[in-house]
Amino acid sequence: MSITTHWASPPLDLRHSLTPKVTHVWRVRLDESPERAARFRLHLSDDERRRADRCRTPHPQYQFITTRSILRILLSRYLGILPTQIHFETQPQGKLILVEPSSFPIQFNVSHTRGMALIALTLQHAVGIDVERIDRAIQDRDIAERYFSARESEHLASLPELERPHQFFSYWTCKEAYLKMQGRGIAEGLAHCEMTFDSEHSEVRLLSLDQQKRGEECSLYRMKVETEHIGALAIATSSTQVSYWNWEDEYGS
Repeated sequence: MSITTHWASPPLDLRHSLTPKVTHVWRVRLDESPERAARFRLHLSDDERRRADRCRTPHPQYQFITTRSILRILLSRYLGILPTQIHFETQPQGKLILVEPSSFPIQFNVSHTRGMALIALTLQHAVGIDVERIDRAIQDRDIAERYFSARESEHLASLPELERPHQFFSYWTCKEAYLKMQGRGIAEGLAHCEMTFDSEHSEVRLLSLDQQKRGEECSLYRMKVETEHIGALAIATSSTQVSYWNWEDEYGS
């Protein structure tokens, strides 16, 4: 993947740096430290703590605690309230939305995988984000034949074996981000949104095969997150600037 993504330290004034024309994406490195998870657990709601406790496997539990707590901390910085004053609601397809406070039109989306989380925030525009590890063992051609468009599947099959996993996850993250932006599940449309891109540009060209979705406004970008991780971002606007920020735990102090 030859595209580059510049991850930087964030500004002090987050609230005023997020505008309808600027999208913020945060990169959060995850680990399996119980001490780190214990510190962040303090920011969770009672329901979120119970959800974490139901997960008996350490890594997914720490991943959920850390990602959800950092989301709360970030939103509190943009909204000017305490992390514990934020209330969420989960939509039918699993997308988390902010229900309180309701006066600030902030929208967000979260994705996490082993070792990494991404959090995207916008004003007014729906947003979707996805991150994946590219070293996962998968049956890429079988999945593509079942769930991708015919052209995407044929293109993937034409590539050398060593190139296919990266191209597969480029398709997958773009599709996932786009469907999450729409509030739809992956079962509702992986094959109905066709992607085209080249190796040197982060912008992705989207061809919707769903007649009802054609002509909608959308900006779609690929991201180089880290050596083992790639991501994608979809925003429901035709024009936006994206700022990429690194999370450091001292922001939550």
